[in-house]
Amino acid sequence: MCFFLFCDIILDMEKTKQFQRRNFYTIKDSGSIYFCALLLPLVLGIIFSYIVVQIAASNGVTAGPGESIGEILFEKYVWFAIITSILTQLVFLSIYFLFHKIEGIKFSASRVSFKNAKWQSVFLSMFVGVLCVCGFVLLIEVCLGRFWDIIGVKSSGLALPINTPAWLVTNLLLLGVLPAICEELLFRGVVYQGLRERFGVGASVIFSSLLFALMHQNIIQFVYPFILGCVLSITFEKTKNLLYCIIIHMFNNFETVILSYLIETGVISFSFSITWYFVLISIALAALVCVILWLLYRFYLKKHPKIEVEKEGDIVQSQPISVLNIPISILISIFLAIVLIVINALL
Repeated sequence: MCFFLFCDIILDMEKTKQFQRRNFYTIKDSGSIYFCALLLPLVLGIIFSYIVVQIAASNGVTAGPGESIGEILFEKYVWFAIITSILTQLVFLSIYFLFHKIEGIKFSASRVSFKNAKWQSVFLSMFVGVLCVCGFVLLIEVCLGRFWDIIGVKSSGLALPINTPAWLVTNLLLLGVLPAICEELLFRGVVYQGLRERFGVGASVIFSSLLFALMHQNIIQFVYPFILGCVLSITFEKTKNLLYCIIIHMFNNFETVILSYLIETGVISFSFSITWYFVLISIALAALVCVILWLLYRFYLKKHPKIEVEKEGDIVQSQPISVLNIPISILISIFLAIVLIVINALL
C-alpha cells in the first residue's frame, strides 16, 4: 500500500508539467504530506543510525550492559547528537519543498506574509506562545507526568545537553526556531488547509491537531501538542497568515527550552508534591489561560483582517482513495502512528 501511495505522487508529478501551478491545497495534498512526514523521518533515521552505529562498531566502539552504541555516540560526539536531533525537521523541510515542486504548487499557497503582518498581532503571538506553556505546564507536565510515572510509561528519546549558555543558544535555534518553521509549513500550511477544503472549520481544527499530536509518536507528548495544534489552527483560520503560527510555535518552544535550562542548572525545580490542592491550582491555572485565550479570540482574533487570496491554477491530481471522505493515506498514517506510540510506551 505504501508503494502505491508513492507511485501515485510520482504520477501526479508527470501530469503537472503541462498545467499552471496552483496556489491552494487539496485533501489529497494533506494525506500525501502527512504520510511522507510520518514515514520518511522514521526510515531515514533508522538508516542513518544503523550506518553510523556499524561504522562505530567496526572502529572498536562497544556498549556496556544496559547501554547502546547509539547512546554512547549521542553523548560523546556533538555532531551525531545535533544531526540526530534535527534530522526529522530537515526531512520535513525537504518534503515541503519537493512536494511543491512535484505537485506544481506555489510556495505562496502556505500563506506566510511578512508584508501584511500587524505588529500588534506579532507581539500577541509571542505572548500566546509563552502563555500556553505557563498555563498548562503544571497540569500536563507535572500532574499528568506523575500519572505516567505511576503506570510505568517513560519518555523515550535522547536530548541535547542544555547545561551551559552555549548549549542553551544551540537548543533555542535547533529545537526552538527550526521546528516552529518546519512543522508549521507542513501542518498548518499544508495539512490544515487541505483538510479545510473538504471539512468545516471545527472538524479541520480538531482533525489537524490530532494528526499533529500523533506525529510526536509518544503518548506523553500527545495532550499538549493537541491543545497547541488547536490554538495554531484557529489562529491561522482567523488570520490566514502562517507567520503568526510560526511565531506562537517558536516562542512556545523558547519557553520550553528555557524552562529545561533553568531546571538543568538548578535555578528552579519541578519536584512538586502532588496533593489535591496542587492539582486544583494546576486546573485553575489552565482554566485561567483558556479564559484569556478565549478573550483574545473573541475580542481580537475574530475581528482580525484575513489575507484573502483568490485561487489560481489547475488541479491535475487524481482523486484520492477515501473512506468516510478521509484519504486512505491519512488513515494508514494514523494506524502507523498509533503502533509507534504503543511501541514507544512499551520500550
